[in-house]
Amino acid sequence: MNKKAFEIQFNWIFVLIAGAVILLFFTVILVKQKNISEISAKNTVLKSIELIITSASVTIDTTKIENIPNLNVQVECNRVSVGGVSKQYQSLILFAPDTIMGGKLIWQTMPFNGPYRATNLLYMTGPQVRYILIGNSQLARQINKSLPSNLMKEFYETIPISIEDKNNYKVKFVVFDNIDLNKINLGNLQNMQDSDVTAVRVDGDSSHGQIEFYEKNNFAWDSKGESNYLGISSLIGAVYSDTLEAYECNMKAIFSKLTLVNSIYKSKTEEMRAEISGKRQDCKNIYENALIQLTSISRSSAKLENSLDSNEITKISTASRELLDKNKEAQRLSCPLIY
Repeated sequence: MNKKAFEIQFNWIFVLIAGAVILLFFTVILVKQKNISEISAKNTVLKSIELIITSASVTIDTTKIENIPNLNVQVECNRVSVGGVSKQYQSLILFAPDTIMGGKLIWQTMPFNGPYRATNLLYMTGPQVRYILIGNSQLARQINKSLPSNLMKEFYETIPISIEDKNNYKVKFVVFDNIDLNKINLGNLQNMQDSDVTAVRVDGDSSHGQIEFYEKNNFAWDSKGESNYLGISSLIGAVYSDTLEAYECNMKAIFSKLTLVNSIYKSKTEEMRAEISGKRQDCKNIYENALIQLTSISRSSAKLENSLDSNEITKISTASRELLDKNKEAQRLSCPLIY
């Protein structure tokens, strides 16, 4: 009897051990399958973003919505990450919040002109990021019109009585016309994390100006620093960017592209001046004046690759207008165009 009882106990122990091994085996398989599935989903998101970046280099004035797996996308200077999977880029120009949540990407492209097209700018965000624009100037209305209609955006000509909490994970204020941020009643937004409620104050016009970045601090606002913009497309970059550092990283990449493209147009103009010398003095005068402006743009953009100095921004803005006029004059006089 004792021997038989022992055999029964041994059989049960063997069954339990075998069962545990089988369960462990399938658990390991399920965990590995889950990890493979997650990595696959993350790679799918990164591939989608890579396709968007590639498309942005050849398309302008485009707005689209891209469906992706419901994963968080982190955007840093020259890097896009989804979980532990990331992709490093060289001189990536992508204006976006630091985190994009949800199963959709809203993206937009615009050209950066100097006055010729120097590069395309890519903007990306999600449907759960809320943008609140306040101002009654022409620039405020222009920026509101330039932002995609499928963005969660609100436009107020004057400061609203209160801001309702709509359960967004990020809220971005964009204010114009010297509006005092501290006069905005944040309402229940005061309960959000400070870093999730940001603002940018704009002081300038459609050609260039100054911007100041802010972050909520309980019931008030902390300034996070000032920078500058050149043209509407770079100002919209500030709307999409969470931080001053992210914005300036992209702007320095823009001016690096501008330096390169400008050198091409400068060489072209020098060749046209040499070829037409002695044939048409009116065309030669246009090219000589254009070379002055192209040289000015070259010097300023090279400096702006390191620091976004407002004086250099102004110089490029002025030289761009002069260069645009010279190109129009070349067209009127039937001279070969500068760009």
